Amino acid sequence: MMWTAIKPMFAKRYVVAIKRQKLDRKANLTLDGDRVIDMPPGWAFTINCPYHGKIAFDFNPYRENGRDDLAGHLRDAIWSQRHEVVGITLKGNEEVGVRRFCRFLNDLDVAGESITRLDQIDRKLLDRYLAWIELQVTTKGKNKTQKWSLSTRKGVFNKIKALLVNRQNRQPAAVNRALSFPRNPFPNSNKRIPKRDAYSLPEHKRILAALNKDLRTIHESEGEPLACLQVLVVHLLIFGLATGRNLQPLLELRRDSLQAHPLPDRELLVTYKRRGWSTHATSIRKEAAAPENQQTLQSIPANVGDHFRFLCEFTSHLVEEAAAEDRDFVFLWRVSQQQRKGQVVRLDAASVAQAVRAFARRHSLKDDRGQPLALNISRTRPTFATELYRRTRDIRRVQQALGHARVETTARHYADKPLEAERDHAIVLDGMVSQFTRIKIDGKILLAADGMMPLQDMKDILAGGYNTGIARCRNPFRENESVCKKFFACFKCPSMCVFEDDLWRLFSFYYRLLAERDKINPAYWLKTYGPIIHRIDTDIASQFPLSKVTAARIKAQQIPHPTWRGSLL
Repeated sequence: MMWTAIKPMFAKRYVVAIKRQKLDRKANLTLDGDRVIDMPPGWAFTINCPYHGKIAFDFNPYRENGRDDLAGHLRDAIWSQRHEVVGITLKGNEEVGVRRFCRFLNDLDVAGESITRLDQIDRKLLDRYLAWIELQVTTKGKNKTQKWSLSTRKGVFNKIKALLVNRQNRQPAAVNRALSFPRNPFPNSNKRIPKRDAYSLPEHKRILAALNKDLRTIHESEGEPLACLQVLVVHLLIFGLATGRNLQPLLELRRDSLQAHPLPDRELLVTYKRRGWSTHATSIRKEAAAPENQQTLQSIPANVGDHFRFLCEFTSHLVEEAAAEDRDFVFLWRVSQQQRKGQVVRLDAASVAQAVRAFARRHSLKDDRGQPLALNISRTRPTFATELYRRTRDIRRVQQALGHARVETTARHYADKPLEAERDHAIVLDGMVSQFTRIKIDGKILLAADGMMPLQDMKDILAGGYNTGIARCRNPFRENESVCKKFFACFKCPSMCVFEDDLWRLFSFYYRLLAERDKINPAYWLKTYGPIIHRIDTDIASQFPLSKVTAARIKAQQIPHPTWRGSLL
């Protein structure tokens, strides 16, 4: 059977607003007979989130050391927000905000200071909490023993702050009047927190190759069958790479999300964004029908629309077993383990994260350093943006495809410049600074006497007195009579000279740069050292006879110059 490889579908893509999603303004009230109540049922309770299902909370551990009053107020803060904030956010406020704040209070208990009530929390205590946060280290994972990242520190503080602000608004009498919050405890955090990087072009290709392999398994029964969860994740990655949508809109795709387009060769994939209650429609191409005499048997879908239709059919047998509110969603699966085993539920972010990691391990995906690839859906959006910009060099088209209101958002956070763009820019910049000129020096003294170079400088150059680590320099002295040692700057310095007997040293430096390529970040290497490699190959080597250059290259590889036998770093 023939099959078609996945290709990101970027041509003629744009986003239009179809309609604004209706906002549910019905009041969700808890009734006890005819009396309206809004109190949690005990210390342990469950919140039924319309997006994330039932989420359990247990505040009993936070009552230790006589903290019933404080734990009760934090519990009430989470319960009172159950109709305002999605369940996964409330769970984060409890697990990250409350749990770590209680760890801080436990440390105070050890030091002989007891904080048990809400009215004991004031600005001074929060300042001490911020100082405590700065000292914490990670206890597991690849960053073990390292300090918490800036995003972690900011999240830990903001989550407990959200609960305390809730108490100020809902129960002001129970809150200390001296409770206030630092205006900006993490200055410039938006700039300092690393953004989600796009996958490089080689990494992108490896991911697509793995997806193609799984598609052959799904549609052509090559290899062992995939679990239902893996089939869903394969299509989730395809949708993410091909449309640039975030995880939440993809997980909430409905069976009617694929709609007709005004143009006959296009379709609209409609997605909803809960934050902002906005609707987006991504235009995708429709496969053109082939003439009857050219039709071939093709089992693997060739475009996003066909992948979506297959997924709807793949999960259709689960619709009747799903809860009534979930039957319209596409990403349904039957849980195979733990407490929900056998139940048909919607796919959630936690299950996706585990399944994506399993996908990467199953295909042994590696990054550009040769390490296991950290694969996640959140990086498919900047990957889509970068790839679209690579193809079009039009930031406005990228903005429209991502649905951003401001092009600055697209340029700053999503559309990274391709590596080759930085390399080409550096090469052009170097070319504007200087260029290499070939000069035949047969009568050396005559050259100096003509004023092209001082006689003493020529004698020093020929005698090797002005040798650098790379070639030679006409004038290595600075204004303060110190000697220049910045050999990386030689390639754009007008004082650089290269003779035939310098080629061995020059190419020893050349191959040392190439040897360091696997030890440092590929983007940094390409930006910093790529232009130097380019200048040696195109501007310097071309000025000498090919036989001399070839002999120098071979000698540099077999017996490097002593200056460049060690590590560059």
